Amino acid sequence: MIKENLVPLRTLVHEQLLQTIDLRRRDLTRMSDAELRIETGRLVREIVAGLSELPPAADREELIGAVLDEAIGLGPLEHLLRDESVNEIMVNRHDEIFIERRGRIERYGQVFSSDRAVRGVIERIVAPLGRRIDESSPMVDARLKDGSRVNAVIAPLALRGSCLTIRKFARRRLGFADLIHLGSLSADMAAFLELCVLHRRNVIISGGTGSGKTTFLNVLSSCIPAGERIVTIEDAAELQLHHANLVSLEARPANAEGRGLVSIRDLVRNSLRMRPDRIVVGECRGGEALDMLQAMNTGHEGSLT
Repeated sequence: MIKENLVPLRTLVHEQLLQTIDLRRRDLTRMSDAELRIETGRLVREIVAGLSELPPAADREELIGAVLDEAIGLGPLEHLLRDESVNEIMVNRHDEIFIERRGRIERYGQVFSSDRAVRGVIERIVAPLGRRIDESSPMVDARLKDGSRVNAVIAPLALRGSCLTIRKFARRRLGFADLIHLGSLSADMAAFLELCVLHRRNVIISGGTGSGKTTFLNVLSSCIPAGERIVTIEDAAELQLHHANLVSLEARPANAEGRGLVSIRDLVRNSLRMRPDRIVVGECRGGEALDMLQAMNTGHEGSLT
């Protein structure tokens, strides 16, 4: 991990990299991920080689790697995303990062080089999903390729600098046995809940932020019989269902002209025309709660949210 006292040097190299790309008129957007890393790595090495003097504590390869991560990856967050003990990553501003590890929040030792670097990371996350973030639309929900949930807020709403929060995607699906082992519920509770799902009882899960609502919804959904047709509806896809007859829908925000909005409520209404046996909504927070209740009481028993 790059040392915090090398941040000014990393900022200098990063700024020179952006200027070099502009001057050479390189269109990096058309390159594959592998080509982009090779080309950007070559440019970074040229810039570092041209530096008049590196501090004694500076490791050339470490510096190049850190600049590369920040320029085309997720910067100091790359290591955290690989660390399975970290559940949540919270960037309050470019030089203030906190993490949640095993239920405890702690400050992380690495930082971004600038607010511009944080903005770059946010844009790289949301652009492939067809979403945008700018002054006219300064909040966005998105997800990483592995399914981790992302929320970002920038100025003018974020007063101290761009904010980024990542709820990491669990690589291993939990089941009732795991919840019993962890002490989250008893064997009798698990048996009762499984019967509720099998016998098409409607289930609503509630709880505080980070309390495990989505994890628990995943566990309950795994009890739905294999022969049933399921429609899942979410703001940002997180559910991990593995049924053969499954349709996954995701809401969409409005575009730059204020058009194209497709809300959770729109998707719940549309799902009624898709012949679902079960409707599973990731989160009910607004008017869709009424549509969900109506669906539960008009032939779609056994739905979950």
